[in-house]
Amino acid sequence: MTTAEILVAFAFAAAFAAAVRHLARHGLCSGCEKGGCGGNCAHCRGRCAVKGIDLFNQPTPNQPNTQMKNHKLPTLALCAASIAAFADDPAAAELENEDGLPEVTLGADYCSRQITRGLPDNTDPILTLSAALGWQGFSVEVDGIFDTTDIAEEDGFDAWDNTEIDTVLGYECTLDTEAVGGVTLGADYTYEYDQGGDGDSDHVSYLHASAGLDDVFLAPKLTGEWMLDGVHGQYYTLELSHGFELAENLELTLTLVEGLANDKYNEDDLGCDSWGFRETTLLAELGWEPAGGLSVTPYLAYGDHLNGHFRHAAHYYADEEASHHVAQLYGGVAVELAF
Repeated sequence: MTTAEILVAFAFAAAFAAAVRHLARHGLCSGCEKGGCGGNCAHCRGRCAVKGIDLFNQPTPNQPNTQMKNHKLPTLALCAASIAAFADDPAAAELENEDGLPEVTLGADYCSRQITRGLPDNTDPILTLSAALGWQGFSVEVDGIFDTTDIAEEDGFDAWDNTEIDTVLGYECTLDTEAVGGVTLGADYTYEYDQGGDGDSDHVSYLHASAGLDDVFLAPKLTGEWMLDGVHGQYYTLELSHGFELAENLELTLTLVEGLANDKYNEDDLGCDSWGFRETTLLAELGWEPAGGLSVTPYLAYGDHLNGHFRHAAHYYADEEASHHVAQLYGGVAVELAF
């Protein structure tokens, strides 16, 4: 798929999202339109926030890469039910959009390199374009990753060729609890399509689940990734973060990320057939909101491997015949528009 085709696809997605938003506006009940439903209709119930683009999710900023087998689903459902059992009111009304309409989020992220599970998948600068549609906690997102340099020609790509497309179907909600305050639960299915420059292509799918304590000090968040095909890897990250308000509409957020991979991921990535801690990443983000719905976020990250055995193996991840620096210093800027 060419760059022009990708851009046309994103434009079509944005137009489709706007059309759905228009239909939703005219499909609301009269009580919602007049504000007379008292928060009791189906459009107003549920305190579920739709989340937009999350680069470095995974990560690190490139989370679509920075991803449970089916038997894990009952466990996830049980955890959600347990939290709901002691929630003040898990169906408390409050949508992210005040008018209760679907939210459209468009994003662009320019990053100096692509990092996946603490390893450099692409040492060239990349541009990620995203389009998402969310409503009452449900979301559909499409991300396209573009290599921005001619260096990729050795892999069969030209500059600005699209190298990967991710499609994400997700759900996220926030529960108010007496014990710990806000608890945010999320889950998504990700389909990743990698385009080979030599004409070959590959695809893989993931299931993610996350739980975060919004009102606890350092806002701990645990995320799990389960590869549904391929090597069936598992990857878990623990994030600790804190924000500092520097000025009106300007906030500095510092995040510490620690990753744990199972033996299958470590065998496939590093040739190490054992569980172990992988990336340790420090991330600094400077979030600025110059206008309603618009955010600009420069970021800088430093990642390394604390496990000496994995650290040695990571030297040869990119090239089996030539070592490279294991520690990764990278950064970029993300722009997001929500309406």
